[in-house]
Amino acid sequence: MLWGVKWYLWLILVIAIIVAVFAWHKALTASRERREKIKCEGEIWKRDYDLRQKFSVLTDYKIKETADSELLHGVAMNIQIALENEINMNEAFRLLPDEKQFIYTLEYFDEDAKKSLSAFFKNNGAPLVPLIPDALKAIGAEKYIETISPLLPMYDPDSEVSVDYNIIAKADEKFKEIYESDEMCRLAAQYIKKNKEIFLN
Repeated sequence: MLWGVKWYLWLILVIAIIVAVFAWHKALTASRERREKIKCEGEIWKRDYDLRQKFSVLTDYKIKETADSELLHGVAMNIQIALENEINMNEAFRLLPDEKQFIYTLEYFDEDAKKSLSAFFKNNGAPLVPLIPDALKAIGAEKYIETISPLLPMYDPDSEVSVDYNIIAKADEKFKEIYESDEMCRLAAQYIKKNKEIFLN
């Protein structure tokens, strides 16, 4: 007994304090993570809004003046805006010229691939996933095809190949070592400029 209070009551008090401190720390961590997530989402929305405003109409001047690092994103947004006005987006996408299909696919690929290669496959399906080898080849980024090829049949609903998480993990690891988003954007920008007549509107 300490100061007239039984020992087990002191023990309960100490445990309660530890639990309270742990809960407080966990709440602070969750709050910080939530703020970071909201900030990140806000930046994404702002970026999308800016791209929509700038690239709603694509001119020769915009293609010339836009930095290579931004041109893929801007042209893909221009295609997205046009697709949104269609009743059937998938059918409208299928009717696009190959060049536009490739650039649109590469935009989603770059966005997800910066997280992991498997993120692209998990977040997308047809018509984007089957197009990615041709899209990479079109811009001269064939070096990634070998790494992504084993995953293609795993995410093909018509394929009998099962998902193999070991192969996916190895592909993710290898891809992380070799993927360069800046290079991808530069190659895509060169491709857009080379085929600019198809993209202008």
